[in-house]
Amino acid sequence: MLLARVTQTKGKGDVQYVGVATGMNSLIRPALYGAYHDIVNLTRLGKPATELVTVVGPICETGDRLGSDRLAAARQGERRAADSRTRARNGYAMSSRYNLREPAEELLI
Repeated sequence: MLLARVTQTKGKGDVQYVGVATGMNSLIRPALYGAYHDIVNLTRLGKPATELVTVVGPICETGDRLGSDRLAAARQGERRAADSRTRARNGYAMSSRYNLREPAEELLI
């Protein structure tokens, strides 16, 4: 499971964005070939979604998008998770230090 902290929220036109502290350097699959990953708000787990948002990373490139139009709203500091049931086992193997950003730390439980 990939865990990330919400760093910012903003809207532009009809699209609402949730920025998280990790990006395509930790999960490149959506940018490479549009892979879908369930993303949940761990802080509001079990509560109904109030709006759909697009989750983006901190790299400031069009491809730094972890998911679009399927999440409940979020506030800064909340926690998000990319669901391990839809995340490929090779997620960490495909991570990189793109733009000198360290990929998410891997922990085995």
